[in-house]
Amino acid sequence: MTKVILLAIACIVALAIAVHYWKLVVFVAVIIVIFTFPVILPFMGVFIGVGLAILLVQHLLQGPQRAEERRRQKERDESENRRKEAERQQQKERGESENRRKEAERQQHRDSDQQVRPYTYKIDRHGNEALAIRYGIANQEKKIEPYTYYKKGGELARNPSRDKVYYAPASTITLQKTKRIRESQYEVLLTDYRDRKAIAVIEIGTEYVKTFLPMQDGWFKKHADLELALKGNGSFSLKELANFHIQKTIGG
Repeated sequence: MTKVILLAIACIVALAIAVHYWKLVVFVAVIIVIFTFPVILPFMGVFIGVGLAILLVQHLLQGPQRAEERRRQKERDESENRRKEAERQQQKERGESENRRKEAERQQHRDSDQQVRPYTYKIDRHGNEALAIRYGIANQEKKIEPYTYYKKGGELARNPSRDKVYYAPASTITLQKTKRIRESQYEVLLTDYRDRKAIAVIEIGTEYVKTFLPMQDGWFKKHADLELALKGNGSFSLKELANFHIQKTIGG
């Protein structure tokens, strides 16, 4: 009876060791099998059964541990993802806040009655024509039409020396308000044209210069024929309109 008890205890101890150090046990078992195969052959079934029992116990003991480790890893991953998402959201909010601040500053500068630095407004054909007729200034921008041709083999190439250069009415004009005259009317400096003074019509909250009014009070009466003949006349370029102003007010 005592031998049975001792054998059972030894089996339990061996099983515990096998569960925790199963790799070492497998290695030792393989070595033993290799060198004692003829001897242990009759007991092979027992060894296989013991091995399967060891694997089963190991699976039963480590299963919950692995499940717990997977759960903890999942929680760590989710926590890290939440941290990164919160960081991205904070960066996005900071960026949006900075953009709102810059936009508010830009609009305040645009709508100021007296600007500390120039601002670039949009301008259409009507505003450019008024500037040319009433101030002799052709607000144009340089355009380049690339000259392209096909080389031998059908490859498309460009020859910059043969590009077509021309001037077209500009879509923007840079100026600086110096004072407000009345609603939507401002005395301005045309900073791209040697700081020429002019009167611009700019509605608050908009990006456009609607038109330019003459500096002289009697302009419309004195030059009614010029306004009538040239205003809205699409057959003349801005340069030609500006030349008409110069000829009428200076040369004539």
